[in-house]
Amino acid sequence: MIAVPLRKTSYAALVASIALLASCSAAQDIEVGSDWKGSETFVTARVSGRTVVVGIDPAARHAQTLAVVPRADGDDDVAAPQVVRSGDGTWWLSLPGEGGHGDRLFRLDPARHALQERGRTGQQTELVPGRSLLATVPAADGPGAAGRRTAEVLVRDAKTWKQVRRARVPGPVTLTAPDPSGDSVCLAAGEDDGMEVSVLDLATGRVRRAGRSPGVQVQQLACAAGVPVLAGSPAADGGGTAVRAALSHVDGATVVSVTGGRVDAVQATKGTVVLAVNRGQDSDLVELDRASGRELRRVTAGGVDNTYLLRPTRSGWLMVSDDTATVVDLAGGTSHTFGLPGPLTSF
Repeated sequence: MIAVPLRKTSYAALVASIALLASCSAAQDIEVGSDWKGSETFVTARVSGRTVVVGIDPAARHAQTLAVVPRADGDDDVAAPQVVRSGDGTWWLSLPGEGGHGDRLFRLDPARHALQERGRTGQQTELVPGRSLLATVPAADGPGAAGRRTAEVLVRDAKTWKQVRRARVPGPVTLTAPDPSGDSVCLAAGEDDGMEVSVLDLATGRVRRAGRSPGVQVQQLACAAGVPVLAGSPAADGGGTAVRAALSHVDGATVVSVTGGRVDAVQATKGTVVLAVNRGQDSDLVELDRASGRELRRVTAGGVDNTYLLRPTRSGWLMVSDDTATVVDLAGGTSHTFGLPGPLTSF
């Protein structure tokens, strides 16, 4: 893999980019807000045919367009963008490229209310952040990826984008999960109940095998304190309509098998596992004790028929669907849903 030289953003270029964003929004009649400070999380959405950055303020239960992403030749308008946050608070936006173009990268700058374009990756990648470092993993559906038994990961500084090292991991990588508490990431190769997981230490480049999923068709992956959490449905029909979760520990990983619903998202801490489980028109947010598997709390989010993103915030757990966001307070047993400016495009 050849590292692509990245363009440095001067102050003049930054001012020009802000002016460009403003002119784009005016031309497309897109209302751009200014609540960067109140936004605890960012996503992208489609508004008036353009990709926009949306800030979500869970405390105010409000989402608004904050910037219009400028178009460029080689952008793929079909593949989903990514918005990721490293543990040190740096936000990155990656726009997929097509026809041999790599992904286009932006750094979100909430202080200046702007996007800083940082160049292209050279290929289609998944961004997987740690605390101060960030991995760029070749996309599993990228050119030639399906036939490779390993994948080369580039490790970069999360603030400067400077390349730190390269690492080889088992591949092709089909699921990725960040560990914001430390500089390691969890990477899964394979599919369904044949999935195997590796943990990459971004600081050293060391790779260790940790976990597999016998009997569970894995749908989602999380990573906490360097330990993978695999969640999905039993390979054999578990039966029943009530949502039930069975937790076990296999080869250094936590494996959660869920019946009665589809696992749309999973997050984990050192002590708990939180699952967003769809069961038709509604979804359950379920919290489990990570050691014993005992269910601690559960809240039903009415009208939430899928969850693309699940993120913790100061106001509760944030579930993001097609065109809505829902804040769930597990302790208080409440959920509140509000609209996005347009359909979600980053997940």
